[in-house]
Amino acid sequence: MLFSQTTDYALRAVAHLAQCPDGVSTISAMAEAIQVNSPYLRKVVDKLREAGLVTSQRGKGGGITLAVEPHALTMLDVANAVDPIQRIERCPIGRPDHLQLCPLHAELDAALDLIEERLGCRTIGELLSTPQSATRCGFPKCEEPCPL
Repeated sequence: MLFSQTTDYALRAVAHLAQCPDGVSTISAMAEAIQVNSPYLRKVVDKLREAGLVTSQRGKGGGITLAVEPHALTMLDVANAVDPIQRIERCPIGRPDHLQLCPLHAELDAALDLIEERLGCRTIGELLSTPQSATRCGFPKCEEPCPL
């Protein structure tokens, strides 16, 4: 898989939060909805919170909410918050005489550029408004208010 498990979980978590009718969820409810281990999800949510993409409140009536509107939050924002795409800026084998990337590494970096461009132009809101079909799985739904 090109993207890390952490990135996948973060994208699922953000999609889940964007669909909660009251805009709030708990780690346990989110973990169940997106089928992720709760302790690992807590670490992912911590990274999202550190990046300012979600907020959290402990205690009764607390939970996790998106800090950014889904239509303003790109897939790249989420990926970069938890596991940024590593661009190839210098010779990966450390050759000092390689002042420019060789054709192989230049092509790989160009592919990474396309990935960043694509993820940067698609928002979570756009993804969630994409019509579903019988042949595609849907994002994890949060159809009822999440239990707090």
